[in-house]
Amino acid sequence: MTNSALGAMIHRDIHPSKVAEHAAALDPLVDELWVVEDLPWAGGIAQMTAVLAATEHAVVGHGIAPSPFRAAAALAMEWAALAEMWPGRVACGIGHGVQYWMAQLGVKPASPLTHIEETATAVQRLLAGERVVMEGRYQTVDDVQLVFPPSTPPVVSLGVLGPKSLGLSGRVAGGTVLLEGQGPDEIARARALIDEGRADAGRTDPHRLTVFAGVHLGTIDEVVRNPDAPVGWESIGEDPAAILAELDSLAEAGADAVIAVPMGDPARLVELFGEREI
Repeated sequence: MTNSALGAMIHRDIHPSKVAEHAAALDPLVDELWVVEDLPWAGGIAQMTAVLAATEHAVVGHGIAPSPFRAAAALAMEWAALAEMWPGRVACGIGHGVQYWMAQLGVKPASPLTHIEETATAVQRLLAGERVVMEGRYQTVDDVQLVFPPSTPPVVSLGVLGPKSLGLSGRVAGGTVLLEGQGPDEIARARALIDEGRADAGRTDPHRLTVFAGVHLGTIDEVVRNPDAPVGWESIGEDPAAILAELDSLAEAGADAVIAVPMGDPARLVELFGEREI
């Protein structure tokens, strides 16, 4: 791999009682571990806590908290606590949420773009230790300051894909998460849109680009595709070295971290990453 981080997704179908064991097996082999927060599977904060407690090395990411059913202050409090308990090992993601899931909960916003902007802005200000007064269309924070803000605030990334959302991420967030299906060309285009947003906001600070990538070590007949994930780039094969090389191509295209999302038996990620030169 390049200097980019390489990680693995804790698949949403792994039973909560098995999450810690699975994470512990992957921890020595990867740089990052990300948990899924999909309705109606397991909650992200609970999984992050279990993974952080079971591991010693990997950064643990929340991928991705849907902003419509999260109050900004509550999300900031949870992430701040984790960041203080496990300094330097927490990564944070906020997304629009799958819209039909949000409709199931009665929280689908008329403007997902406005919602995620307000949530990300409030959360990052709170994590930075600011006293926040904000009255938006969706998020209201009236004179709130965290008692225990993290000594080093974790990076908050927006999990987005559309051009407007990518530009917004460049303007307001510390990073971006691209969902599965994005190959080198799509990554380069996303980076360009993010950079346009950063330029519009006059930002010169680093912006971390994390890419989720569908992978499977084995035959194509064993693949189980997530119907909620975008269709596009994926790596399938029986040669671990070839898959790792394809993941490396995503890093070379501009990803700061590449997170492998298993499309078959998640246990085979241990075999895949066991071939990695660390």
